[in-house]
Amino acid sequence: MHQYTQQGFLAGCEKLGLDCELATTDENTLDALVALADQVVSRPDAKGVAMWFGGLPVAKPIIEKAKANGVVVALPHFPVPEGFFADNAVQIAADTSKYPDPVAQAMCDELKKQGVTKGSVAITENNHNATEDMVAKVFAEGMKKYCPELTVLPVELEGPEPTQAIAVATSIIQANPDIVAALSTTGGGPTTWAGAQKETGKKLLAVGMDATRVNLDLVTNGEVWGLVAQPLYEETFGSAELLYKMANGEKVPYWTVLEAPLVTKDNTQPFYDLLAQLEPKFRKDAKNPDEK
Repeated sequence: MHQYTQQGFLAGCEKLGLDCELATTDENTLDALVALADQVVSRPDAKGVAMWFGGLPVAKPIIEKAKANGVVVALPHFPVPEGFFADNAVQIAADTSKYPDPVAQAMCDELKKQGVTKGSVAITENNHNATEDMVAKVFAEGMKKYCPELTVLPVELEGPEPTQAIAVATSIIQANPDIVAALSTTGGGPTTWAGAQKETGKKLLAVGMDATRVNLDLVTNGEVWGLVAQPLYEETFGSAELLYKMANGEKVPYWTVLEAPLVTKDNTQPFYDLLAQLEPKFRKDAKNPDEK
């Protein structure tokens, strides 16, 4: 997923003829991310920065520092209300308060089509953040609206590690033998719920996030019913254009709203086509991270 978003940003920069580079860290800690972001906005040659920061309050002083240094900021994927950060920052993301509702409706329609009239529905997240919390909330409300006969279980955290995540989902299935469906709000979710179904032998209507090749294959193979194509590529591709416009004094909307469609077996091909364009670059970057 990280290479997916990185290539989106570089492609957006290339289209506009911008001089861009990736600033990444191998340390999977918030402290490392904060230190890196602080370093980047302090660079004298920085005019704009796209920050993948999760709508976290720890980004506030960094964005304020960026403003003081004349650096504009684009924030992909994690929408927060206007005014949360300084006014040099704008958002580009799908509307998490809206797109989970049609996902819930589509899942309810499919369950009714299968003759399912009772049971429980699980929701798992990677961790608590602005995006996943809102998706879980809106999806739960949608399920209660469209399938009032079903019971929506409390949200549980699956975490980022696949083996642990599958164990969490497996325990949910074992504790709720009437379970009929599950939504994961994270990109590892399709693997999580496909693995849990294999572990338990229980077939569910499962949906996860992100149109990666692994996830698309799970949909194609029928191991999960669907996935939500969060606009990861479009978010970072569009971030480059927003930064270009803002750095040149152009006014842009605070939030550029993108679509996040539900993908089932019937509409996977456009996402496979995009991956076919990007994956050669993934392999090049994996071989030599400094080569661009």
